Amino acid sequence: MSASLSTDSRDTSVKSESVPREKIKVLIVDDHPVFREGLRQCLQARKELQLIAAVGSGEEMWRAIRAQGRPQIVLMDVEMPGQGGIELTQALHEKHPDVRVVMLTAFSDSERIFAALKAGAVGYLLKNVTPGEIAATVQRAATGEPMLSGEIAGRVLREFERERQEDRYREQLAGLTAREEEILKLLATGESNREIGKRLFISEQTVKNHVANIFRKLQVNDRTKAALLAVKLGLGRNDPQ
Repeated sequence: MSASLSTDSRDTSVKSESVPREKIKVLIVDDHPVFREGLRQCLQARKELQLIAAVGSGEEMWRAIRAQGRPQIVLMDVEMPGQGGIELTQALHEKHPDVRVVMLTAFSDSERIFAALKAGAVGYLLKNVTPGEIAATVQRAATGEPMLSGEIAGRVLREFERERQEDRYREQLAGLTAREEEILKLLATGESNREIGKRLFISEQTVKNHVANIFRKLQVNDRTKAALLAVKLGLGRNDPQ
């Protein structure tokens, strides 16, 4: 008993000398009432957090910010009727870039993750994580720590790499002449060199020369890869006139 009292005394002394931390202001935006209420109770139980509002739409979010001031962290549902979470995140990031948004969703596909991060979100949490994990994530977001789990981070990195690759291909396409681009579109429709020559009123050998230049500029070694690249980037979707 005396040991317990002694420990309590030491703890009180440490706390009295420490500088109290400012609470992290949090706003919840989620249109599911049951989940929103559970999350509200979870965050309100944390002494280090201050929940300024728990709302169910973008309109309510803006109203809460006007009334309560800017939060530090917004927990944002991806799927909501009307203005969705990704669109709201982008608008919030443009208006208040210092507010850090963590997405909440039942979905884990990389397309949503990538769109959320491009919109300005700093993190992404699945709704099946524990309340403790959500609270810990809020604290990490407030201090600027990395927010994504290993699995999600891997997906995001692959998506960024895919986009960089597409950007590189688009730069290569921009290096094609008008005639080369025209021939590439025809390659994408499956026409042979002879058919392309007849269509464009040029010799088959001239077509071959253009195709060789296309391969070199796109850094591919066969017409199938060139055609696939053209289709992927939007060329060859319509048959040439």
